[in-house]
Amino acid sequence: MENISTDILVIGSGLAGMVSALEAENAGLQVLITGKFTIGSGTNTTLSNGAFSVSNSLFSKEDHLRETLNTGKGLNHPGMVKTLIDRGPDAMEKLKGYGVSLIENQMGYFVERHKGSASLPGVLLTNPLKERLKNSSIRLLPGLIIFDLIVEDERVRGAFGFLNDGRPCLIRSKAVILAAGGAGAIYQRNDNQRGALGDGYGLALRAGLPLLDLEFVQFYPFVIAEPRLHTFMLYPPYPKETRVLDERGEDLLEKLNLGDDLNRAIITRRDSLSFTLFKASRNGDIYFDLTRVPEEKWSHYPLNFLGRSKFPFRDRPFLVLPAVHFCMGGVESDENGKTALPGLYAAGEVVWGVHGANRLGGNALTECAVFGILAGQSASEYARGREPDLISEPFKRRWERKAGGYLKKSRGSFDPPARILKDLKVLAWKHAGPFREESSFKEGFERLASIEKKIEKVYPATLKDLFRKRDLENVALLLKAILNGSLARKESRGSFFRQDFPDQNDREWLKNTYYRLEKGDLQITHRPVLET
Repeated sequence: MENISTDILVIGSGLAGMVSALEAENAGLQVLITGKFTIGSGTNTTLSNGAFSVSNSLFSKEDHLRETLNTGKGLNHPGMVKTLIDRGPDAMEKLKGYGVSLIENQMGYFVERHKGSASLPGVLLTNPLKERLKNSSIRLLPGLIIFDLIVEDERVRGAFGFLNDGRPCLIRSKAVILAAGGAGAIYQRNDNQRGALGDGYGLALRAGLPLLDLEFVQFYPFVIAEPRLHTFMLYPPYPKETRVLDERGEDLLEKLNLGDDLNRAIITRRDSLSFTLFKASRNGDIYFDLTRVPEEKWSHYPLNFLGRSKFPFRDRPFLVLPAVHFCMGGVESDENGKTALPGLYAAGEVVWGVHGANRLGGNALTECAVFGILAGQSASEYARGREPDLISEPFKRRWERKAGGYLKKSRGSFDPPARILKDLKVLAWKHAGPFREESSFKEGFERLASIEKKIEKVYPATLKDLFRKRDLENVALLLKAILNGSLARKESRGSFFRQDFPDQNDREWLKNTYYRLEKGDLQITHRPVLET
């Protein structure tokens, strides 16, 4: 077994994880950052459009507050929102200091793109941070799959997992920062990285922490649905010549009164736009039409990114459908990233609080930057005065036995993990997708129970099977939570829509949903929202 000691362990290497690691190093501490893939790659940050909603000379703090709360429909954590807005400008300066080039726009900042560049803005955002990490004292440990947080004496003391060569790995640390991202990839239609399967949520639940508002999942309206292409989102800004058509060639933006400012709508009205287009898709195909866009605009982002594909985007309309984009629910922390479990801090999409019932476009990266910085600082303060935890022989033996239990091979036939994961994704889209209702939940529960029995019979014959089984366990746990939370919430709000309860009900449902594991059983309760 590989045994490692460090001051700060960062789990996850997207924007939140990278900036938290850099902040902890600035405090003079030993830092280890881990990722399922290459550090800084394979995360949703790299797929992002590089937009930060932050107050500036064109967008006041009052505007940012109003837009964030309006989008969140009353379920935001007021203190988290205030911190996001107050600390946003400083976070942008910090990113610039790390080498990220930002330019001001009407609602904050964009990552600067050089003329003619077809690189995704998310890649341009992460590259200087990755370079900064490589030239720092921070230890990079890619290819580590974390299976458990180590909790002793009611505080976190590190984590346990497996390296990609199969060796068990035991990490002792004074503090842990959880920045493992969201869970959009548990759905059949999503625009996330394939590894976004809710690892961080599973770690938090199994460590005894509650999660909040998991039923709120954001859908992005315009995601490619052509059979031969990957499902990736169509990035704004959209040219004014863009049209959205039904299969008869009629303009849906005009027909459904969706407005003429598509770029504004994609930031402030993602929920209603997604619901409208999903409903329209039930009557026929929906197409995105760029055929009227002048030739000269195809050399500029984002159209030049589409130009990297062999598909004839400029010559004919192409199929689109809404897809899962972001998870609003997650771990509860305070404004400095501190969770209820001493020694554990959290930042990024894995955290609940800022977004409420839906997320304002551009707030995701701002959240990662602001709370990644704060989590790195807070974890450093916690760790600075603590003596290192030594890895004792009894402790090592205990975790060696646990590793052996994970790796134990049993005979028996089982469905391939990839097929089971596909079944879970289809279940999520069908029964916990854009439109939900009680009759569908019942079918979803029955189907999930059947799939869980198949997961139990997955006996890892290879390391890949072991990792996939843990993915399946995380996905099944999250789906059970989302289905139960969706059944309990008898209203529609923000990104959450129930066909059998289509109205927002503030009198009875202005409350947050709590999910907790109690002796292996999922428990759900509700708490009135915090007052603004």
